[in-house]
Amino acid sequence: MSTTATQPLVTPGKVRTFAILTGLTSLAIFVQAITAGQFVSQSHKHSWIDAHSMIANVAVVLALATGIFAVVAIRKASPVLMWLTVVLFVLTVFQTIIGHLITEGHIDGWIGVHVPLAGSVPRRQRE
Repeated sequence: MSTTATQPLVTPGKVRTFAILTGLTSLAIFVQAITAGQFVSQSHKHSWIDAHSMIANVAVVLALATGIFAVVAIRKASPVLMWLTVVLFVLTVFQTIIGHLITEGHIDGWIGVHVPLAGSVPRRQRE
């Protein structure tokens, strides 16, 4: 009888890295909500809009890094989590494009999509 130990699908280091990336992405998205709240109905809102735009770009890069890591490191252990991470990246890109259409393209009609979409970004559920 042989006693071969099976390797875990995801190492603790990969779980930790994924948790850090997910946490940073979530933090960037949370800060987006804070900066958005600072320029709604404000007369001197341009610096807050610039900050909101820069943080959106940071959120996209973090979501991309998280998505790539999920595809490479956790797809076998949790395909659903991997796909949810990819969806988060796609929604973050879509949300950022809409935001740039509003601020740089002056197409205010997208506000009705941009604000509700911000509230629909998937959040991690407690198990």
